[in-house]
Amino acid sequence: MLAEVVIEMVLFCGLISLFFNEQRVLIEHEKQQIGELKKIDKNLNISKKMMIVGYDELSMTERQKIDKYKIYR
Repeated sequence: MLAEVVIEMVLFCGLISLFFNEQRVLIEHEKQQIGELKKIDKNLNISKKMMIVGYDELSMTERQKIDKYKIYR
């Protein structure tokens, strides 16, 4: 009887540990994806600005980013 309770508790704790570990992994992955989306959004904003004001009106760092990603103008 006691052995069954101990086995059930070990299994229960193991499953809970797996669940929270997977949640942690998913949260880390989500944070990485959000960071990548922010980078992409920033590059899109620079390319939109280039379309509106032209390549010559961009700052030097914006021009370097445009040239780095080879966004065609």
